[in-house]
Amino acid sequence: MLQTTLIDPCIKGTQNVLSSCTNASSVRRVVLTSSCSSIRYRNDVQQVSPLNESHWSDLEYCKHYNLWYAFAKTMAEKEAWKIAEKTGLDLVVVNPSYVVGPLLAPQPTSSLQLLLAVVKGLRGEYPNMTIGFVHIEDVVAAHILAMEESKASGRLICSNSVAHWSEIIDMLRAKYPSYSFEDRCSTNEGDNNPHSMDSSKIIKLGLPLMKTLDEMFDDCIKSFQDKGFL
Repeated sequence: MLQTTLIDPCIKGTQNVLSSCTNASSVRRVVLTSSCSSIRYRNDVQQVSPLNESHWSDLEYCKHYNLWYAFAKTMAEKEAWKIAEKTGLDLVVVNPSYVVGPLLAPQPTSSLQLLLAVVKGLRGEYPNMTIGFVHIEDVVAAHILAMEESKASGRLICSNSVAHWSEIIDMLRAKYPSYSFEDRCSTNEGDNNPHSMDSSKIIKLGLPLMKTLDEMFDDCIKSFQDKGFL
């Protein structure tokens, strides 16, 4: 089921888009949105941190812990680089971490749906997850930079603070005590390894100072409130 609903669409979708780009003479560069999920899932993550663009998630690790989103994103990005190498396509990949901030669409993304459910106490538990977070505006700026800056190349990590979900909940509960936050942590393993991400490559390219955890989550909560989700 996961093969047909998640893994195949992720890989084949990437193949189809890049195939079309290689056949279009007007395309000078392709900027692909991947994820830090294709970087941070590995047994030695604490030893090799801070993680940089040379690191890749271990597919066997992903399979062992049923991290199928990370598995699919890793496979898709590796396929993209194979196509770029074979065809000579100018490919630049942006690897954002967990994207937070104001809603840009009428409905929350899957990432923000998770946050909303945790804030409202609808899940019964919060994820046992240590992950980097980044503001949506910084991710947008990273993509523009990847497209327009001639020196941009390869992979570009776009991630700010790394935190466990328990830290995020503590931070938000102190500011928004009226909400029914989850107070029990999931027992799932494999997604909770402490680590850090190195965003220096894209910062050196000219990405402005990224927004803090406080800023990105405050913007998100305000957006939820403005749109009637909270």
